[in-house]
Amino acid sequence: MRAIFTERRNGPAMPAEKRRDRYVAFEVSDPRRGREAVAAFHAAVASWPQTERPRLVFMERGRGLVRCGHREKDALIQLLNGLRPGNPPVEVRTVGTSGTIRAARARYFSKP
Repeated sequence: MRAIFTERRNGPAMPAEKRRDRYVAFEVSDPRRGREAVAAFHAAVASWPQTERPRLVFMERGRGLVRCGHREKDALIQLLNGLRPGNPPVEVRTVGTSGTIRAARARYFSKP
């Protein structure tokens, strides 16, 4: 009976923490130049590791939604607020963060 408790485990003692997705909404000061902002975003996150890289979910009428992990949220917000694509530069500003796409669409993409 004692042998059961003294055996070594093959796996890790603690399981890896599960990734929790966050959805960060942003807007571009000039909606006509949204493509420039998307291109600048993709160029900025290209150097991130594949497993941690944020993804653009969609872009409509000068506003966009990006999915990332809960640990990368603060770095993503800082990156988005620092983007100044184009010449003359266009401002990219984060609007808010949500835990689900449904809530993000309802809060930040509702029709006026």
